Amino acid sequence: MKTQFLATSPVVVLLSMLLCTTARADTLAGVSDITVVDGALVSIRYDGTEYVVANEDLMLGTTTRWYIPAATGVPALWVEGAAAPAATVTGTSDPKVSDVGSKADTWTFGVSGAAGGISSIDGIDFQETIFPLPTKMIFVFERGGNDNGTVEAILADGSLGTALTLTANGVPYANTGVNVGGQNAFGYVFTSEEPVMGLRITASGHDTLSISAVPIRLDPRQSRDPQPKDGATDAPRKMVLSWMPGEGASSHDVYFGASFEDVESASRADPRGVLIGQGQAAREYDPGVLEFGQTYYWRVDEVLTDGSIFKGQVWSFIVESLAYPIVNITATASGFDPGAGPENTINGSGLNEENRHSVDAADMWLTSPAAGEPVWIQYEFDRVHKLHELWVWNYNVQFEAVLGFGARDVILEYSTDGTDWTALGDYELARATAMAGYSANTTIDLQGVAARFVRLNVNSGWGVLGQFGLSEVRFFSIPVHAKEPQPADGATGVAPDAVLSWRAGREAVSHEVYLSDKRSAVTDGTSLIDTVDQSRYALSDLDLKLGTTYYWKINEVNEAESIGAWEGDIWSFFTPAFFVVEDFEGYTDNVDAGGTIWQSWTDGFEDDANGSQVGYLDAPFAEKAIINGGRQSMPLFYNNMGGVAYSEAQITFETPQDWTRAGAAILTLYFRGSADNTGGQVYVKIGGVKVAYDGNADAITSAFWTQWSIDLASVATNLRSVRTLAIGVEGSGSGVLYVDDFRLLPGVSTAAAAITIGPANSLEAAGNDGMLLSINGIDVSGLILGTTSADFEKHAAHPAVDADNFNLGTYASLDDSSLVTVVFAVPVTTIFIVERGGNDQGLIQPWDADGNPMGGTAAFAQGDWYKPGLTIEGQAAGAIVITADEPIFGITILPPVGGVTGIDPACICAVAAP
Repeated sequence: MKTQFLATSPVVVLLSMLLCTTARADTLAGVSDITVVDGALVSIRYDGTEYVVANEDLMLGTTTRWYIPAATGVPALWVEGAAAPAATVTGTSDPKVSDVGSKADTWTFGVSGAAGGISSIDGIDFQETIFPLPTKMIFVFERGGNDNGTVEAILADGSLGTALTLTANGVPYANTGVNVGGQNAFGYVFTSEEPVMGLRITASGHDTLSISAVPIRLDPRQSRDPQPKDGATDAPRKMVLSWMPGEGASSHDVYFGASFEDVESASRADPRGVLIGQGQAAREYDPGVLEFGQTYYWRVDEVLTDGSIFKGQVWSFIVESLAYPIVNITATASGFDPGAGPENTINGSGLNEENRHSVDAADMWLTSPAAGEPVWIQYEFDRVHKLHELWVWNYNVQFEAVLGFGARDVILEYSTDGTDWTALGDYELARATAMAGYSANTTIDLQGVAARFVRLNVNSGWGVLGQFGLSEVRFFSIPVHAKEPQPADGATGVAPDAVLSWRAGREAVSHEVYLSDKRSAVTDGTSLIDTVDQSRYALSDLDLKLGTTYYWKINEVNEAESIGAWEGDIWSFFTPAFFVVEDFEGYTDNVDAGGTIWQSWTDGFEDDANGSQVGYLDAPFAEKAIINGGRQSMPLFYNNMGGVAYSEAQITFETPQDWTRAGAAILTLYFRGSADNTGGQVYVKIGGVKVAYDGNADAITSAFWTQWSIDLASVATNLRSVRTLAIGVEGSGSGVLYVDDFRLLPGVSTAAAAITIGPANSLEAAGNDGMLLSINGIDVSGLILGTTSADFEKHAAHPAVDADNFNLGTYASLDDSSLVTVVFAVPVTTIFIVERGGNDQGLIQPWDADGNPMGGTAAFAQGDWYKPGLTIEGQAAGAIVITADEPIFGITILPPVGGVTGIDPACICAVAAP
């Protein structure tokens, strides 16, 4: 049961000082007095107290969602990113894969539409939120306030408190009046007389927007923030313990051992053999090589400057196992009876949570070969593994003692490629018990061989009827490959000077680091950049470029072993598309703290020769409504009259900036004028060097944002050490200029592909929601489909894959995605997008064969869609065509600048390059 992990959590130690044996008194009440700004929760007022998020009056927890399959009756975790489970609660909608539990662990109330941005338990049983510190007050905000159910406290030992009732459209829901995606947010507060660790909500249909709690904080003199984290599992055998010291600590007493009682009770007077670091100055400790699978407890007492000792909490972690089950396995066999395929031996069918097997024949593999035919069952893994053990559950029907269908004498062979095989040995598989609750009773030592394939050749069975079978097998391997990459595989926005790190393979003594913007160079091993003895690598010396996908892998090396190197997986990350120079988001109205916009941007307020004024005279000083991106921009008032020649605002950077790093070559900014402005010429100064705006002269009076791109190669200043940036207006005139989003972008290669985007000129289909027949006169038989993926799928019923067919009856709902990618199996020159609505805008970036940008982005606008009069699920169908001047291999679809993606493609297809 999932709550058992709390029973071993050392947070029990803290609670033991707080809990008493009296009866609990949990309550639910409504809460509606809140402040939300731009979808973000700012504060909650309840029972005469205001809890301010920015002041850390509240804490977020970790939310998970659970369902109870009818077949087992055992709660199962719905892992984020996994397919939605079938509904286990009737009378409500099915689970929504686009809604994830972690969405409850934010301060955000921003939901676009009916899905996404919430932790929905539609169709499933319950969700649980665990907080990092004990609490007596938990605030929950739910969209709609119309779900029945219960709320239960999660106690320190993992048990549940008294169930409190949620009544749809009634108590305790309180209407906050904050509209979220067409429904208001409703709030309620759980309170308890005694500390609790979390909350379980059992209310199918409950759409949690945010759940937070008032923490019972530790004494500031206590040690805190342990590494590894308290309750961690799979901790490395070799690691250094570390922590943050408490206030006033001059040294530390470290207790460490395998007994909770000893570590909790030990002291200097009674060390119990676990006081391993008395009065040490360092705030870390190396415990040496730890035991596989062992749970360890540790405590750090802070020795204060006056010599007094402040006792710390007891923390715990569990060390990694010697070997781990291999999970990605494919099973094949020489034959099988109907309904008794070889996959039954690896899919867990028939096993309960204690790994005991049933007597149901449908949960097993069975074959009835003709006389003299070979009998074998073969397993293929996802990669070459260092094999440790094989567990076998033999065939186990109720009458197995009579039938003897279980395999008996087998030869085990292994292979790395499926072609060349080596025999490991002959083995006898123990006979099954023919009873439910049967545990594996054969263990084969696989001797650490390297293999991707294992085959069991069955020479005989336990009976004479000529049928052979198995119930289940489980392979274990030693973790010798690098894993757990940081940044995570597929991460975006990774700084070009970031540090790569990974969990080292078990036997590695050195690590080969491969990295390139070409996947093929990493795959074939030609991109080795270094060999290191630590499981980390700093990228700062490599001069990685902006807006580029990089691929990397780590080969783990130990030449003293029989297998000297283990090749790693290929991971990737994407560097930022741009560097932010100034986005005006960090400014506040706090004059005393120096946080206002006009305290950083110097204007002409006290300079008669400078006619500028930054910001408004009264708070809020920044512009909150007229913005290009984010939440605010800079209003710059200019008045070049009465002998004043210019109006300028300048910022001086605390540290000089290198505007050439990571291939930066272009400075972009956005400005917007007003129809009431009376002339003037916009300019910027980079390190004191003036650059005049050379675009449309009417931009200063336009009510639309103008993007200005400056080629930095044309600016005669030291771009490696930019100290100042200014923007101004010169020449006769007055008015206001709104300024936003100074960014550094990479240059565009002259060899890069150039694309144009425009409306398709014809689209033919078999009616509304029908199959596409042709686009631009090209029959669909001459078109190829792409493979579409996105970082966000708004509706589970409309996944990205629905863009990868010619059926207009399906479409991909990719609204609010920040990155949509489409890959083609062959190079293409013409790409068609057919979408539901035909009214979206954004940017297209072409790809090369390795998935890297081939050039700059091109924009498509609402007016670019050709609309043939067809509909897709009740909305107009629209089509655009993207034409490349040289072959490309895919595209990225990005949101418009300052906006969000709204694209709903029904088909993305292309014309192969000649």
